[in-house]
Amino acid sequence: MTKKMAKSKTNIITHGYHGKVGDQFVLRVRGGSSMICAKPDRSSVELTQNQKDQTRRFSGAVNYAKNALADPVKRAFYESRATKEVSAYNKALADFLTKPWVDQIDAIDYTGHPGDKIRIIASDNGKVDSVVVSISDNAGAVLETSSCVFDGENMNWVYTATTTQAVIPGLKVSVVVRDMPGHVVERSLML
Repeated sequence: MTKKMAKSKTNIITHGYHGKVGDQFVLRVRGGSSMICAKPDRSSVELTQNQKDQTRRFSGAVNYAKNALADPVKRAFYESRATKEVSAYNKALADFLTKPWVDQIDAIDYTGHPGDKIRIIASDNGKVDSVVVSISDNAGAVLETSSCVFDGENMNWVYTATTTQAVIPGLKVSVVVRDMPGHVVERSLML
């Protein structure tokens, strides 16, 4: 009768750990098994321009997250968004790495009169800080511009026209959205 040895899929000392340990070795988990490996030598690897750009972008995100958590107002915002699985620091990182976007420009109620409304739905994975609307003619001259006001009830940004425009077709509505990290996104609509 042969005895069988018990096999463990995990090492009780390194179970669940991964990453670099000093400058000597790396802990890895592959196929449910923990292992210790030699630290890879990447000294001769030449990064592509895209890799360099991404490294720079991520460094900017790290700097932003550290500074955001040092600011009491931003820290409170990111902590309010944090979950058990995602820390306030990681929320700030993700906010920096994601630009805001414009979902919709609704100019159906704009007829060229003061008081007419243009509604904008703008989103961000963090917080949209501001939305600015400009109306320009077909030659590109800006006829009016102003910040929008957030309408929490309808969850959109509202621009209220201030001048009279006699000719509506050919006017351009330009929307500039800025998020908390300072990213700017522009979108326009021809009337």
